[in-house]
Amino acid sequence: MPRIALTTAELESMRSRLCVAALDVFREKGLEAVSLRALADVVGISHTLPYRYFENKEALLASVRVMCFEHFEAYVREREPVDAPVLDRVLSVVDAYVGFVNEHPAEYQLIFATPQPPPVRYPELLAARKSLFEHSVELAQLCVDEGHIGGDAREIAHSIWGSLHGLLTLHVANQLVHGYGIDALVRPTVYRILGLPMTTVYKVSDQQPAPVRKPSKKILKQAGAKLTPKGR
Repeated sequence: MPRIALTTAELESMRSRLCVAALDVFREKGLEAVSLRALADVVGISHTLPYRYFENKEALLASVRVMCFEHFEAYVREREPVDAPVLDRVLSVVDAYVGFVNEHPAEYQLIFATPQPPPVRYPELLAARKSLFEHSVELAQLCVDEGHIGGDAREIAHSIWGSLHGLLTLHVANQLVHGYGIDALVRPTVYRILGLPMTTVYKVSDQQPAPVRKPSKKILKQAGAKLTPKGR
């Protein structure tokens, strides 16, 4: 007997349930634990039914990442004062990025710090990625238009995007261990890329850099030997 065709609403409802369940499993057990069979147990359906909604795990995770991107962008835009001066908007967006990572680290890790196929394989995922990035380009263009900075807005956005996500990825992995945390680094990094003065826009937190130990003479000698070409 042929299956009864599902309505669009029914398809989207079950897809959403499976995506939410997949994110919960990822939070608790990691990426390897996410499977269509495991989600069937979580949701309480037959082991074959998830394949009616997703071709495989890769397709499922692509949809979960779309969900996370949409949540991320909504989080950022809700905290952006669109009527404020553009530099204040830039800072609010930067702070919102940090806030999202602190509140939703698993979502951030899933979309930025886990292996995945090229986004072009999943147009909806690529569109979600572009939407978030284009927001950065728009802000950079406003900074250029108002004379705060010079240069190509998209190139500037790429520089900020890469630097910011580098810091956030280190932060979410607990790897910012050399004296300064994310709060003390993120705004200064953005303003240095923009070439703007720091004095009136950011007060560095109370975090202090870790003391720097001078290397011993033995270590310096070993390092010098490694760096000196043989025969000199």
